[in-house]
Amino acid sequence: MTPNLPAVGRARVVVLLGALVGAPIGCRSYEARPLDLRASRDEWLSRSPGDRTVRDLAASLAAQEGVPPGEFDADDGLSLAEGEVVALVFNPDLRLARLQARVTRAEADHAGLWADPVFGVDMERIVSGAGGEPWVVGAALGFTLPVSGRLESEKARAGAAAHSALVRIVALEWATRAALRTLWIDWSAAGLRAEATAGFVERLREMAELADRQERAGSITRVEARLLAVALAAGEAELIAARGRESERRLQILALLGLAPDVSFVMLPAVVVAPRVRDAAELRAQMEVNSPELNAVRSEYAVAEESLRTEVRKQFPDITIGPGYAADQGDDRVLLGISLPVPLWNRNRQGVAVAEAEREVARAKFSSTYEHLAARLAAALKRYETGRDQRAAIEGAVVPMADEQLAEVSRIAALGRIDPLLLLGALSAQHDARLRLIEARAAESIGAVRLDELIGPAAPPPTEGQASDTTVGSRS
Repeated sequence: MTPNLPAVGRARVVVLLGALVGAPIGCRSYEARPLDLRASRDEWLSRSPGDRTVRDLAASLAAQEGVPPGEFDADDGLSLAEGEVVALVFNPDLRLARLQARVTRAEADHAGLWADPVFGVDMERIVSGAGGEPWVVGAALGFTLPVSGRLESEKARAGAAAHSALVRIVALEWATRAALRTLWIDWSAAGLRAEATAGFVERLREMAELADRQERAGSITRVEARLLAVALAAGEAELIAARGRESERRLQILALLGLAPDVSFVMLPAVVVAPRVRDAAELRAQMEVNSPELNAVRSEYAVAEESLRTEVRKQFPDITIGPGYAADQGDDRVLLGISLPVPLWNRNRQGVAVAEAEREVARAKFSSTYEHLAARLAAALKRYETGRDQRAAIEGAVVPMADEQLAEVSRIAALGRIDPLLLLGALSAQHDARLRLIEARAAESIGAVRLDELIGPAAPPPTEGQASDTTVGSRS
């Protein structure tokens, strides 16, 4: 501080500078939070389908859907419906999306705040002809008055963005549930294929042993007996592959559930899944109302609308006022400064033009999304109907004929004379028919899942303000 400054002037300057320096005291300080790989790994390994968070969410969903509480029990085996609850809690993509939604929520919570006042001090010393008071001291505190209305527009835009993030999470939740249903059906079908192949191999082993005995007795040739031995070896290799596919699908389900690969619990197979709606007109009507993807794009258009509204409001100026104090050669003065930008050349033309173009993009995205969804819905309905008809044909004709053929050949073999080619053909035909039936049932069910995925959940979409970290917005 300058020694020649009068005592009163020094005191005033000290007060003003103290206010300027002390203003940031209420600001938040930075705290580092380093990554901890061990803690992340331990938390991942400790998860289980029976965790309290999962049970609480299951009870919440049951209350929303009118299901009697207390039905969630992972100890007696995890069903597909229960697995969906686990995925909604632990799926890594969903957990990340919910954390990312906090960003837009934080922006909405703190949007539209007034700009901080600007404190300024001017000090001037007159070096000649100043008399007894060579110092001129001035201080002002500037405020911006948001008369343009841009702050309200910013609040509306931030709120629309937060709601859009929520609706996008709902779409991701529904897509995750559909992906889990598809994987679960595929895993269940893989288990049935492995079980059918194990039965096929066991029958081949019995027939190969019988053929070996008849070869030693001279009833059939070695070449004929070797046909069944070769088929047995091929069947055992097929069984290894079938069990490997089943294990691989289980690991994929665990990854989707957000559980570690070595977690131990029983999963209950589910192959048959029926669609909620089969009529083409009703499917499209429900898709137009409940499709999470369409609703997400619709919410993004609302954000584009609010963005344009905000940019338009920015064309209008806000007023800045700056009341202050000055001491000039012993005279005390009260100051009042007013500034008002003149929208003459800039007028935020770039911001408005960009926002208008982005709104047109959002509008086109909504239209194209609807077209894609409608086309996919028609194709999914055709695939489902084809799979249903194929399953009915295999179930009603192919499997019974293959079973009858094998029964007749087995009766002939029981009389003591094996025709290896005929027996192998009958066994293979029955095995192939059963595998085709499993595949057809799985394809029909996956087609039903695709239909449900495209039309969305039966519940209406969430309204703004329903977001939370543990409550989901989609229901089956």
